[in-house]
Amino acid sequence: MTMEVIHQQIRNALNDEAITLQLQNALSSRADQVARIVDLPEGEAAEKLLEFVVRYIEDVPQMLLDLQAAALEAGLSHYVQPVIQMATEFFITPPAALSHEVGLAALMDKAYLAHRLLEEVNETYIHRVGQPLTPMDMTLSNVIIHTLIGEPFANDLDQLVDVAVKRLFGPQVAYQSPEFKAFMNRQEASNLVHIWRQWPSMSNEMGLTSTLL
Repeated sequence: MTMEVIHQQIRNALNDEAITLQLQNALSSRADQVARIVDLPEGEAAEKLLEFVVRYIEDVPQMLLDLQAAALEAGLSHYVQPVIQMATEFFITPPAALSHEVGLAALMDKAYLAHRLLEEVNETYIHRVGQPLTPMDMTLSNVIIHTLIGEPFANDLDQLVDVAVKRLFGPQVAYQSPEFKAFMNRQEASNLVHIWRQWPSMSNEMGLTSTLL
């Protein structure tokens, strides 16, 4: 049901965008900044960026469903479900800081929070146990969206993610438990890794490549 709520938000926002072109017009004003990071098609930069943003948003619910299914099969739901819950809350009960945005712009902000959360969770896992929770690199895609959102607001969203990660990785998370160590030792053969191989770098897949990252 929760994911259906997110899907309905996306459908409503896409319908509004088709009428207003509000986000596409906003993206065109930031195309030059993004062009410093990745190559954009000449004359169609705003359209390409809108396509990218829509894909970035639409990927979130399916990624979370895949992560949930993989974690259940791997016996890691205890560790993964709080991450999924936090990411979905960004859509269902977003922070007050997002209240000034509407339509696809608001969903872009929410999706950025979710993607950045997964990125920071990976970084925390690498730091604490030597390998990421999900073998997926969203760095370039997140940098593009950060640029499209613009500073200082994008930095404010990053701070919200930092607070969320601290909440997720409190002292109650038992990284030294035998169950957790056993999972990490067999992770390379687990469905959690295999399912994330279905999610290649989104930016590369959409033809947005960079020599900087």
